[in-house]
Amino acid sequence: MRESWLVWRILHGDKRAGDELVASHYPRIFRLLRYLTGRPDIAEDLTQQTFVRAWQALPNFRYQSSVATWLHRIAYHEYTHWLRDRREHASLDSAAHLAAPDNSHEWETLVLPQALGQLTPEHREAFLLYHIQELSVGEVAAILEVPVGTVKSRLYTARQRLRELLNADADSIVRVSPPTPPAIIVPAPPKEIFHELSSH
Repeated sequence: MRESWLVWRILHGDKRAGDELVASHYPRIFRLLRYLTGRPDIAEDLTQQTFVRAWQALPNFRYQSSVATWLHRIAYHEYTHWLRDRREHASLDSAAHLAAPDNSHEWETLVLPQALGQLTPEHREAFLLYHIQELSVGEVAAILEVPVGTVKSRLYTARQRLRELLNADADSIVRVSPPTPPAIIVPAPPKEIFHELSSH
């Protein structure tokens, strides 16, 4: 109900509601794209592009999923477009050489990114969305546009592979706390997007 009211306010030109929506979701979207790309600069660009796309598409939002799931789907599409444009396939290969989101958690910020970089893109994406972003299997399936059974299979394979790579049992992987999002200055949505929305 609260998200519906927030969307309604944005569509009626309430800039404060737009800032609130961005502030609520920007850190999680940035974190996902940071893990997927392994590049904080690219992640920031894609995160901002995600919100630009979302603002443009907001008049067509039909409340068939949560705003969070909807934004994750847009972010994932922006990521796949970025990959296709650059013809890259293993975007986390260099992640181990980058500063991770929270240096106070060595397992999460050093060991996990290295291991994730050795998974296939499909297994890595499913693992990140489910275990790091804490989305449901159904939400992951909607974002990746694959059946629920496929997501479950990918998660099983990802956990098995990570268990081998990390020499840890699968339960400890499942229980890992998501990394603390980095301190992020959340940008306000571009004014021209608000103008476009308010004109509908």
